[in-house]
Amino acid sequence: MEIILIDDIFELGKRGEVVKVADGYGRNYLIPKKLAISSTPGNLKMIEQQKLAMAKKEVKYQEEAELLAQELNKLHLIVSRKSGDGGALFGSVTTKDMAKLLAGNGIQMDRRKIILDQPIKQIGHYKIKLHPHSAVSAELLLSVLIEGDETVARVKTKDEESEAIIADLEAVLQKMEAQDTASQEPGEPEQSTQEKHETPAQGAKEPAQEEETVEAASEEEKAVPEGQEPTEESAEEEEKEKE
Repeated sequence: MEIILIDDIFELGKRGEVVKVADGYGRNYLIPKKLAISSTPGNLKMIEQQKLAMAKKEVKYQEEAELLAQELNKLHLIVSRKSGDGGALFGSVTTKDMAKLLAGNGIQMDRRKIILDQPIKQIGHYKIKLHPHSAVSAELLLSVLIEGDETVARVKTKDEESEAIIADLEAVLQKMEAQDTASQEPGEPEQSTQEKHETPAQGAKEPAQEEETVEAASEEEKAVPEGQEPTEESAEEEEKEKE
């Protein structure tokens, strides 16, 4: 269906433009939320008459958005969530959570103008992009902490406290990373002191002992068999050796 936008819709169009959308999206969301009106001849004529006035308003809207962007660029959102091993959250942080937190601090921001590809499911620091106007962008800092005894959900201006929060969380993340690396790549077990100084097992012969055994065996081969009387020649040889 064709509709006429009466508010800027990021990645869809600007105020006063005629665009095509799915029937359900137009009838069930954009029109009931007063973000668009049906593209009828009467509405088109009305929009044409209002274009001049809207052009003047557009300049005003953009100027206001630029001022808001300057404020958003200075903000630090801090929230806490229950988390498990490795900092994985039990739940997530969404654009709805951020819009609600900003609204609680007097900053009205349509959640659709907060750009987040997917919900945040890990502790850490995040740079969140926003589009308060189709021609204006901003970026704020979001820190997701491990939740302790109390839930944290606040908005503050970036300052020295912000730097301390960032440093503390970075230290936690580095510790987690080191533990994860250690568990994934365990080193080889060190050789025990007993193994380092272990002597050869009983019954094992060292090289010198083996040589002595071979020599002894050779002498035994030359010896006269048991029970055999020595001959005269052998007796004479023995006498010569004694001399």
